[in-house]
Amino acid sequence: MIRLRNLKVHLFWKIYLPTLLCLIVYNEYLIHVFHSLQWAQIECQTDNCLKILLVADPQILGNTFDTKLYWPLANFDSDRHLAITYRHAVQHSMPDIICFLGDLMDEGSVADADQYEEYFQRFANIFPQPTAHTSMIYIPGDNDIGGEGFEPVKDTNVQRFRQYFNERPFWMFPNAIQIFNVNRITRAAIWNENVENNDRSSLIFFISHISLLKHADSYTLKTIEQFQPDVIFSAHDHTSKYTIVRKNVPEVEPVFVPLSTSRETRHSISSFNLEEIRNNHGLLEISVPTCSYRMGVMKIGYGFAVLDGETLSYTVLWTSQRFYQLAFYSLLIIPLKLLCGQIWCNLLKRYWCCCRSRNRDYLPLHVG
Repeated sequence: MIRLRNLKVHLFWKIYLPTLLCLIVYNEYLIHVFHSLQWAQIECQTDNCLKILLVADPQILGNTFDTKLYWPLANFDSDRHLAITYRHAVQHSMPDIICFLGDLMDEGSVADADQYEEYFQRFANIFPQPTAHTSMIYIPGDNDIGGEGFEPVKDTNVQRFRQYFNERPFWMFPNAIQIFNVNRITRAAIWNENVENNDRSSLIFFISHISLLKHADSYTLKTIEQFQPDVIFSAHDHTSKYTIVRKNVPEVEPVFVPLSTSRETRHSISSFNLEEIRNNHGLLEISVPTCSYRMGVMKIGYGFAVLDGETLSYTVLWTSQRFYQLAFYSLLIIPLKLLCGQIWCNLLKRYWCCCRSRNRDYLPLHVG
């Protein structure tokens, strides 16, 4: 009987350990390769081509809000997942511009000086500049400078973000495109000395953490009227969607349409004729999904836009759903927990373990 039991235990571990090893290899390496092979390729048709990788709401975790014992492991796993998916997205897109659309840190607005320095170093290690010729653009979100709920926006947080991330009001590129930083949180004025006499030969892009067309306010209407943008890239909602409205009536609440979210269209390429949109006095806004699995949504990824002449091609580089992988880990780790418990019990069995059988060396009570 003992030999049969030992044989069963030995056979269990011979099956269990290779299964666990294969799962780790698949979850930590192969699944990222599998997803990247499904991403759509956007080929440039002209020499006047600009590739933009859009990173929304990475929100690297901090050390204050999460007080659970496993928070170092949670931070490590989140950072590692972001770094791996970012590297694959950069290798696939080979972007000229990488644009971070705010909420770079989860606790940026409440961190002290030492914490902020630590978070910044972690962020730089996760999202490095791939080449010296790649333009890196960073704008703040409500988790970076405040403004979420009743949290006030502090000038010190705004200045600190500008100092660390070199935030600017606008960027100009030789491909006849201007990108403006429209901060709906601080409602800061943007300026460009070339706009007043602009012949509108260049395309105007707005980048904003919070959607400009959703619940448009006076700041949004004034900024759109002054600069007449063609495209808006936003984040904050953690979902992939888009809308096209008429510039002369942007105060009308737009209807956002899901973009590349269904199983059939998740790897499709959406093309927008900007010349046609401009001639019809239209305005396109694309909301980029979050790239972090810690934001509570299952569909995560990076936006990939290619401006080729007057055509804007856009797709989402969807990444793995990390929560499913962690769920499989939690199931397969149960036998290891039982094994550790058995070993611990055997070590303490002679002293105080409740599993230890107790010898009765006393007489029972007399009844009757």
